[in-house]
Amino acid sequence: MPSTTLVENDLVELLYQGKMGLLTADRSLLTTYDAGCSALGQDKVFSVVELPESVEEAVKQWNTPAHIEELDLDVYFATKVNTLEEAVRVVEELNLYREKKMIPMLRFMIYLVEVMKDNNIVWGVGRGSSVSSFLLYLAGLHSVNSVKYNLDIKEFIR
Repeated sequence: MPSTTLVENDLVELLYQGKMGLLTADRSLLTTYDAGCSALGQDKVFSVVELPESVEEAVKQWNTPAHIEELDLDVYFATKVNTLEEAVRVVEELNLYREKKMIPMLRFMIYLVEVMKDNNIVWGVGRGSSVSSFLLYLAGLHSVNSVKYNLDIKEFIR
């Protein structure tokens, strides 16, 4: 990333443009930002957040309820299939999710759909590689039946 020098107007714009959430920036930019805040007597809006070392560490920070953590995923998905082809796809995908250590994410997606339904939150039809996951379709995260359209799960897993 090219070096960036913040002048007072830039810093003020950064501070007051209402940015919320995560920002990815070069550490040197954040150092300049910190110095600018100090020089102007402004509170810092942005800060450095270290990412967890591993997926396992990240999952410990999630707030997934016990009923989702205890959910038997094999049974949950088996009750949602209608054909042998769908059952085979469920087994294939569950094995891939387990192999890639993505089961916590799958559980969280089930929980997310539950929360959205309970709170009448509207979400999209689906987009990107997620629509190639039949499990996410069965969980209700998107409405594209990847078995019907012969979408390869490897598009999502890669």
